[in-house]
Amino acid sequence: MDPNTLFAQAVEALKAQKNNEARRLLIEVVRLNPRHEQAWLALASVLTDMTQAIDCLKRVLALNPNNATAKEWLDFAEQEKARQGAVEEMEKAPEIVVEEAGDHERPVPRLGKYLLDYKFITTDQLKTALLAQKSEAQNGTAKRLGDILLEQGAITEERLSFAVREQSRGFYSLFND
Repeated sequence: MDPNTLFAQAVEALKAQKNNEARRLLIEVVRLNPRHEQAWLALASVLTDMTQAIDCLKRVLALNPNNATAKEWLDFAEQEKARQGAVEEMEKAPEIVVEEAGDHERPVPRLGKYLLDYKFITTDQLKTALLAQKSEAQNGTAKRLGDILLEQGAITEERLSFAVREQSRGFYSLFND
């Protein structure tokens, strides 16, 4: 069958939210025409395996380095793959403790506590960042929690700055009372 006809059928399947059928049709399109840029892009959108989706997006960019959608999706797919990897690591790793013994006695809470209290991040995001921080420390690199959260896209610079200011305000109030 003609790749363009198959592609049109895949688009209809996508519109009908029949992703399995669309995936099957798109695989056939790129098999018949490996240079079908739109088919590779559409295929990336229906794949759940981020490695495969990234491969499709890289193929789109090899065909057309100026494809803005593929560039944007590739950035997202790579972030999602990293997030999935971090979640897998977190599940395999020993329990990551958000609060340690003695934290309730600290005069100023840890940054992670501020971020959780302000609902700037979730407990899972904090655990993922703490795991990454622990891993960096094991590799001989000290990395601040806030920097890791920024790299992971879990928080904005504005929210991080706010929480750090609040934490500092709590620290300095110890000396002004």
